[in-house]
Amino acid sequence: MKTEIKTEILINQILERIDFLDVLILKKFYATGREFPNDTQPYCLPILYKELKEQNNVKISLEGLRKRLNSLVKIGLLNKIERTNPSIYYPVRDKEEFIRKIIIKFFERFGFENFLLKI
Repeated sequence: MKTEIKTEILINQILERIDFLDVLILKKFYATGREFPNDTQPYCLPILYKELKEQNNVKISLEGLRKRLNSLVKIGLLNKIERTNPSIYYPVRDKEEFIRKIIIKFFERFGFENFLLKI
């Protein structure tokens, strides 16, 4: 019971620090498809940028995306392989379910239920 309450508090604190674009980014790493519920995916920066622009019509610069990814690394939601060019980011192991809860909670809280169908 205490662990559930602490988890809920932590999720709410993280939700205060991220926005819709951050959640779309996290979704690319942690919600890769229904047929493989435990599947996660690493991304190199240019491919992630291209997919976000094409699939979600996101209007952000490459440098803006890099800064967002680095902030997600700082708060512990993504990992980055150092000294790679292009930069490679990957999901945090053993936090997959926790981060999926963040994604789902964000979509529910702000009324983006249609995005939940794709998770």
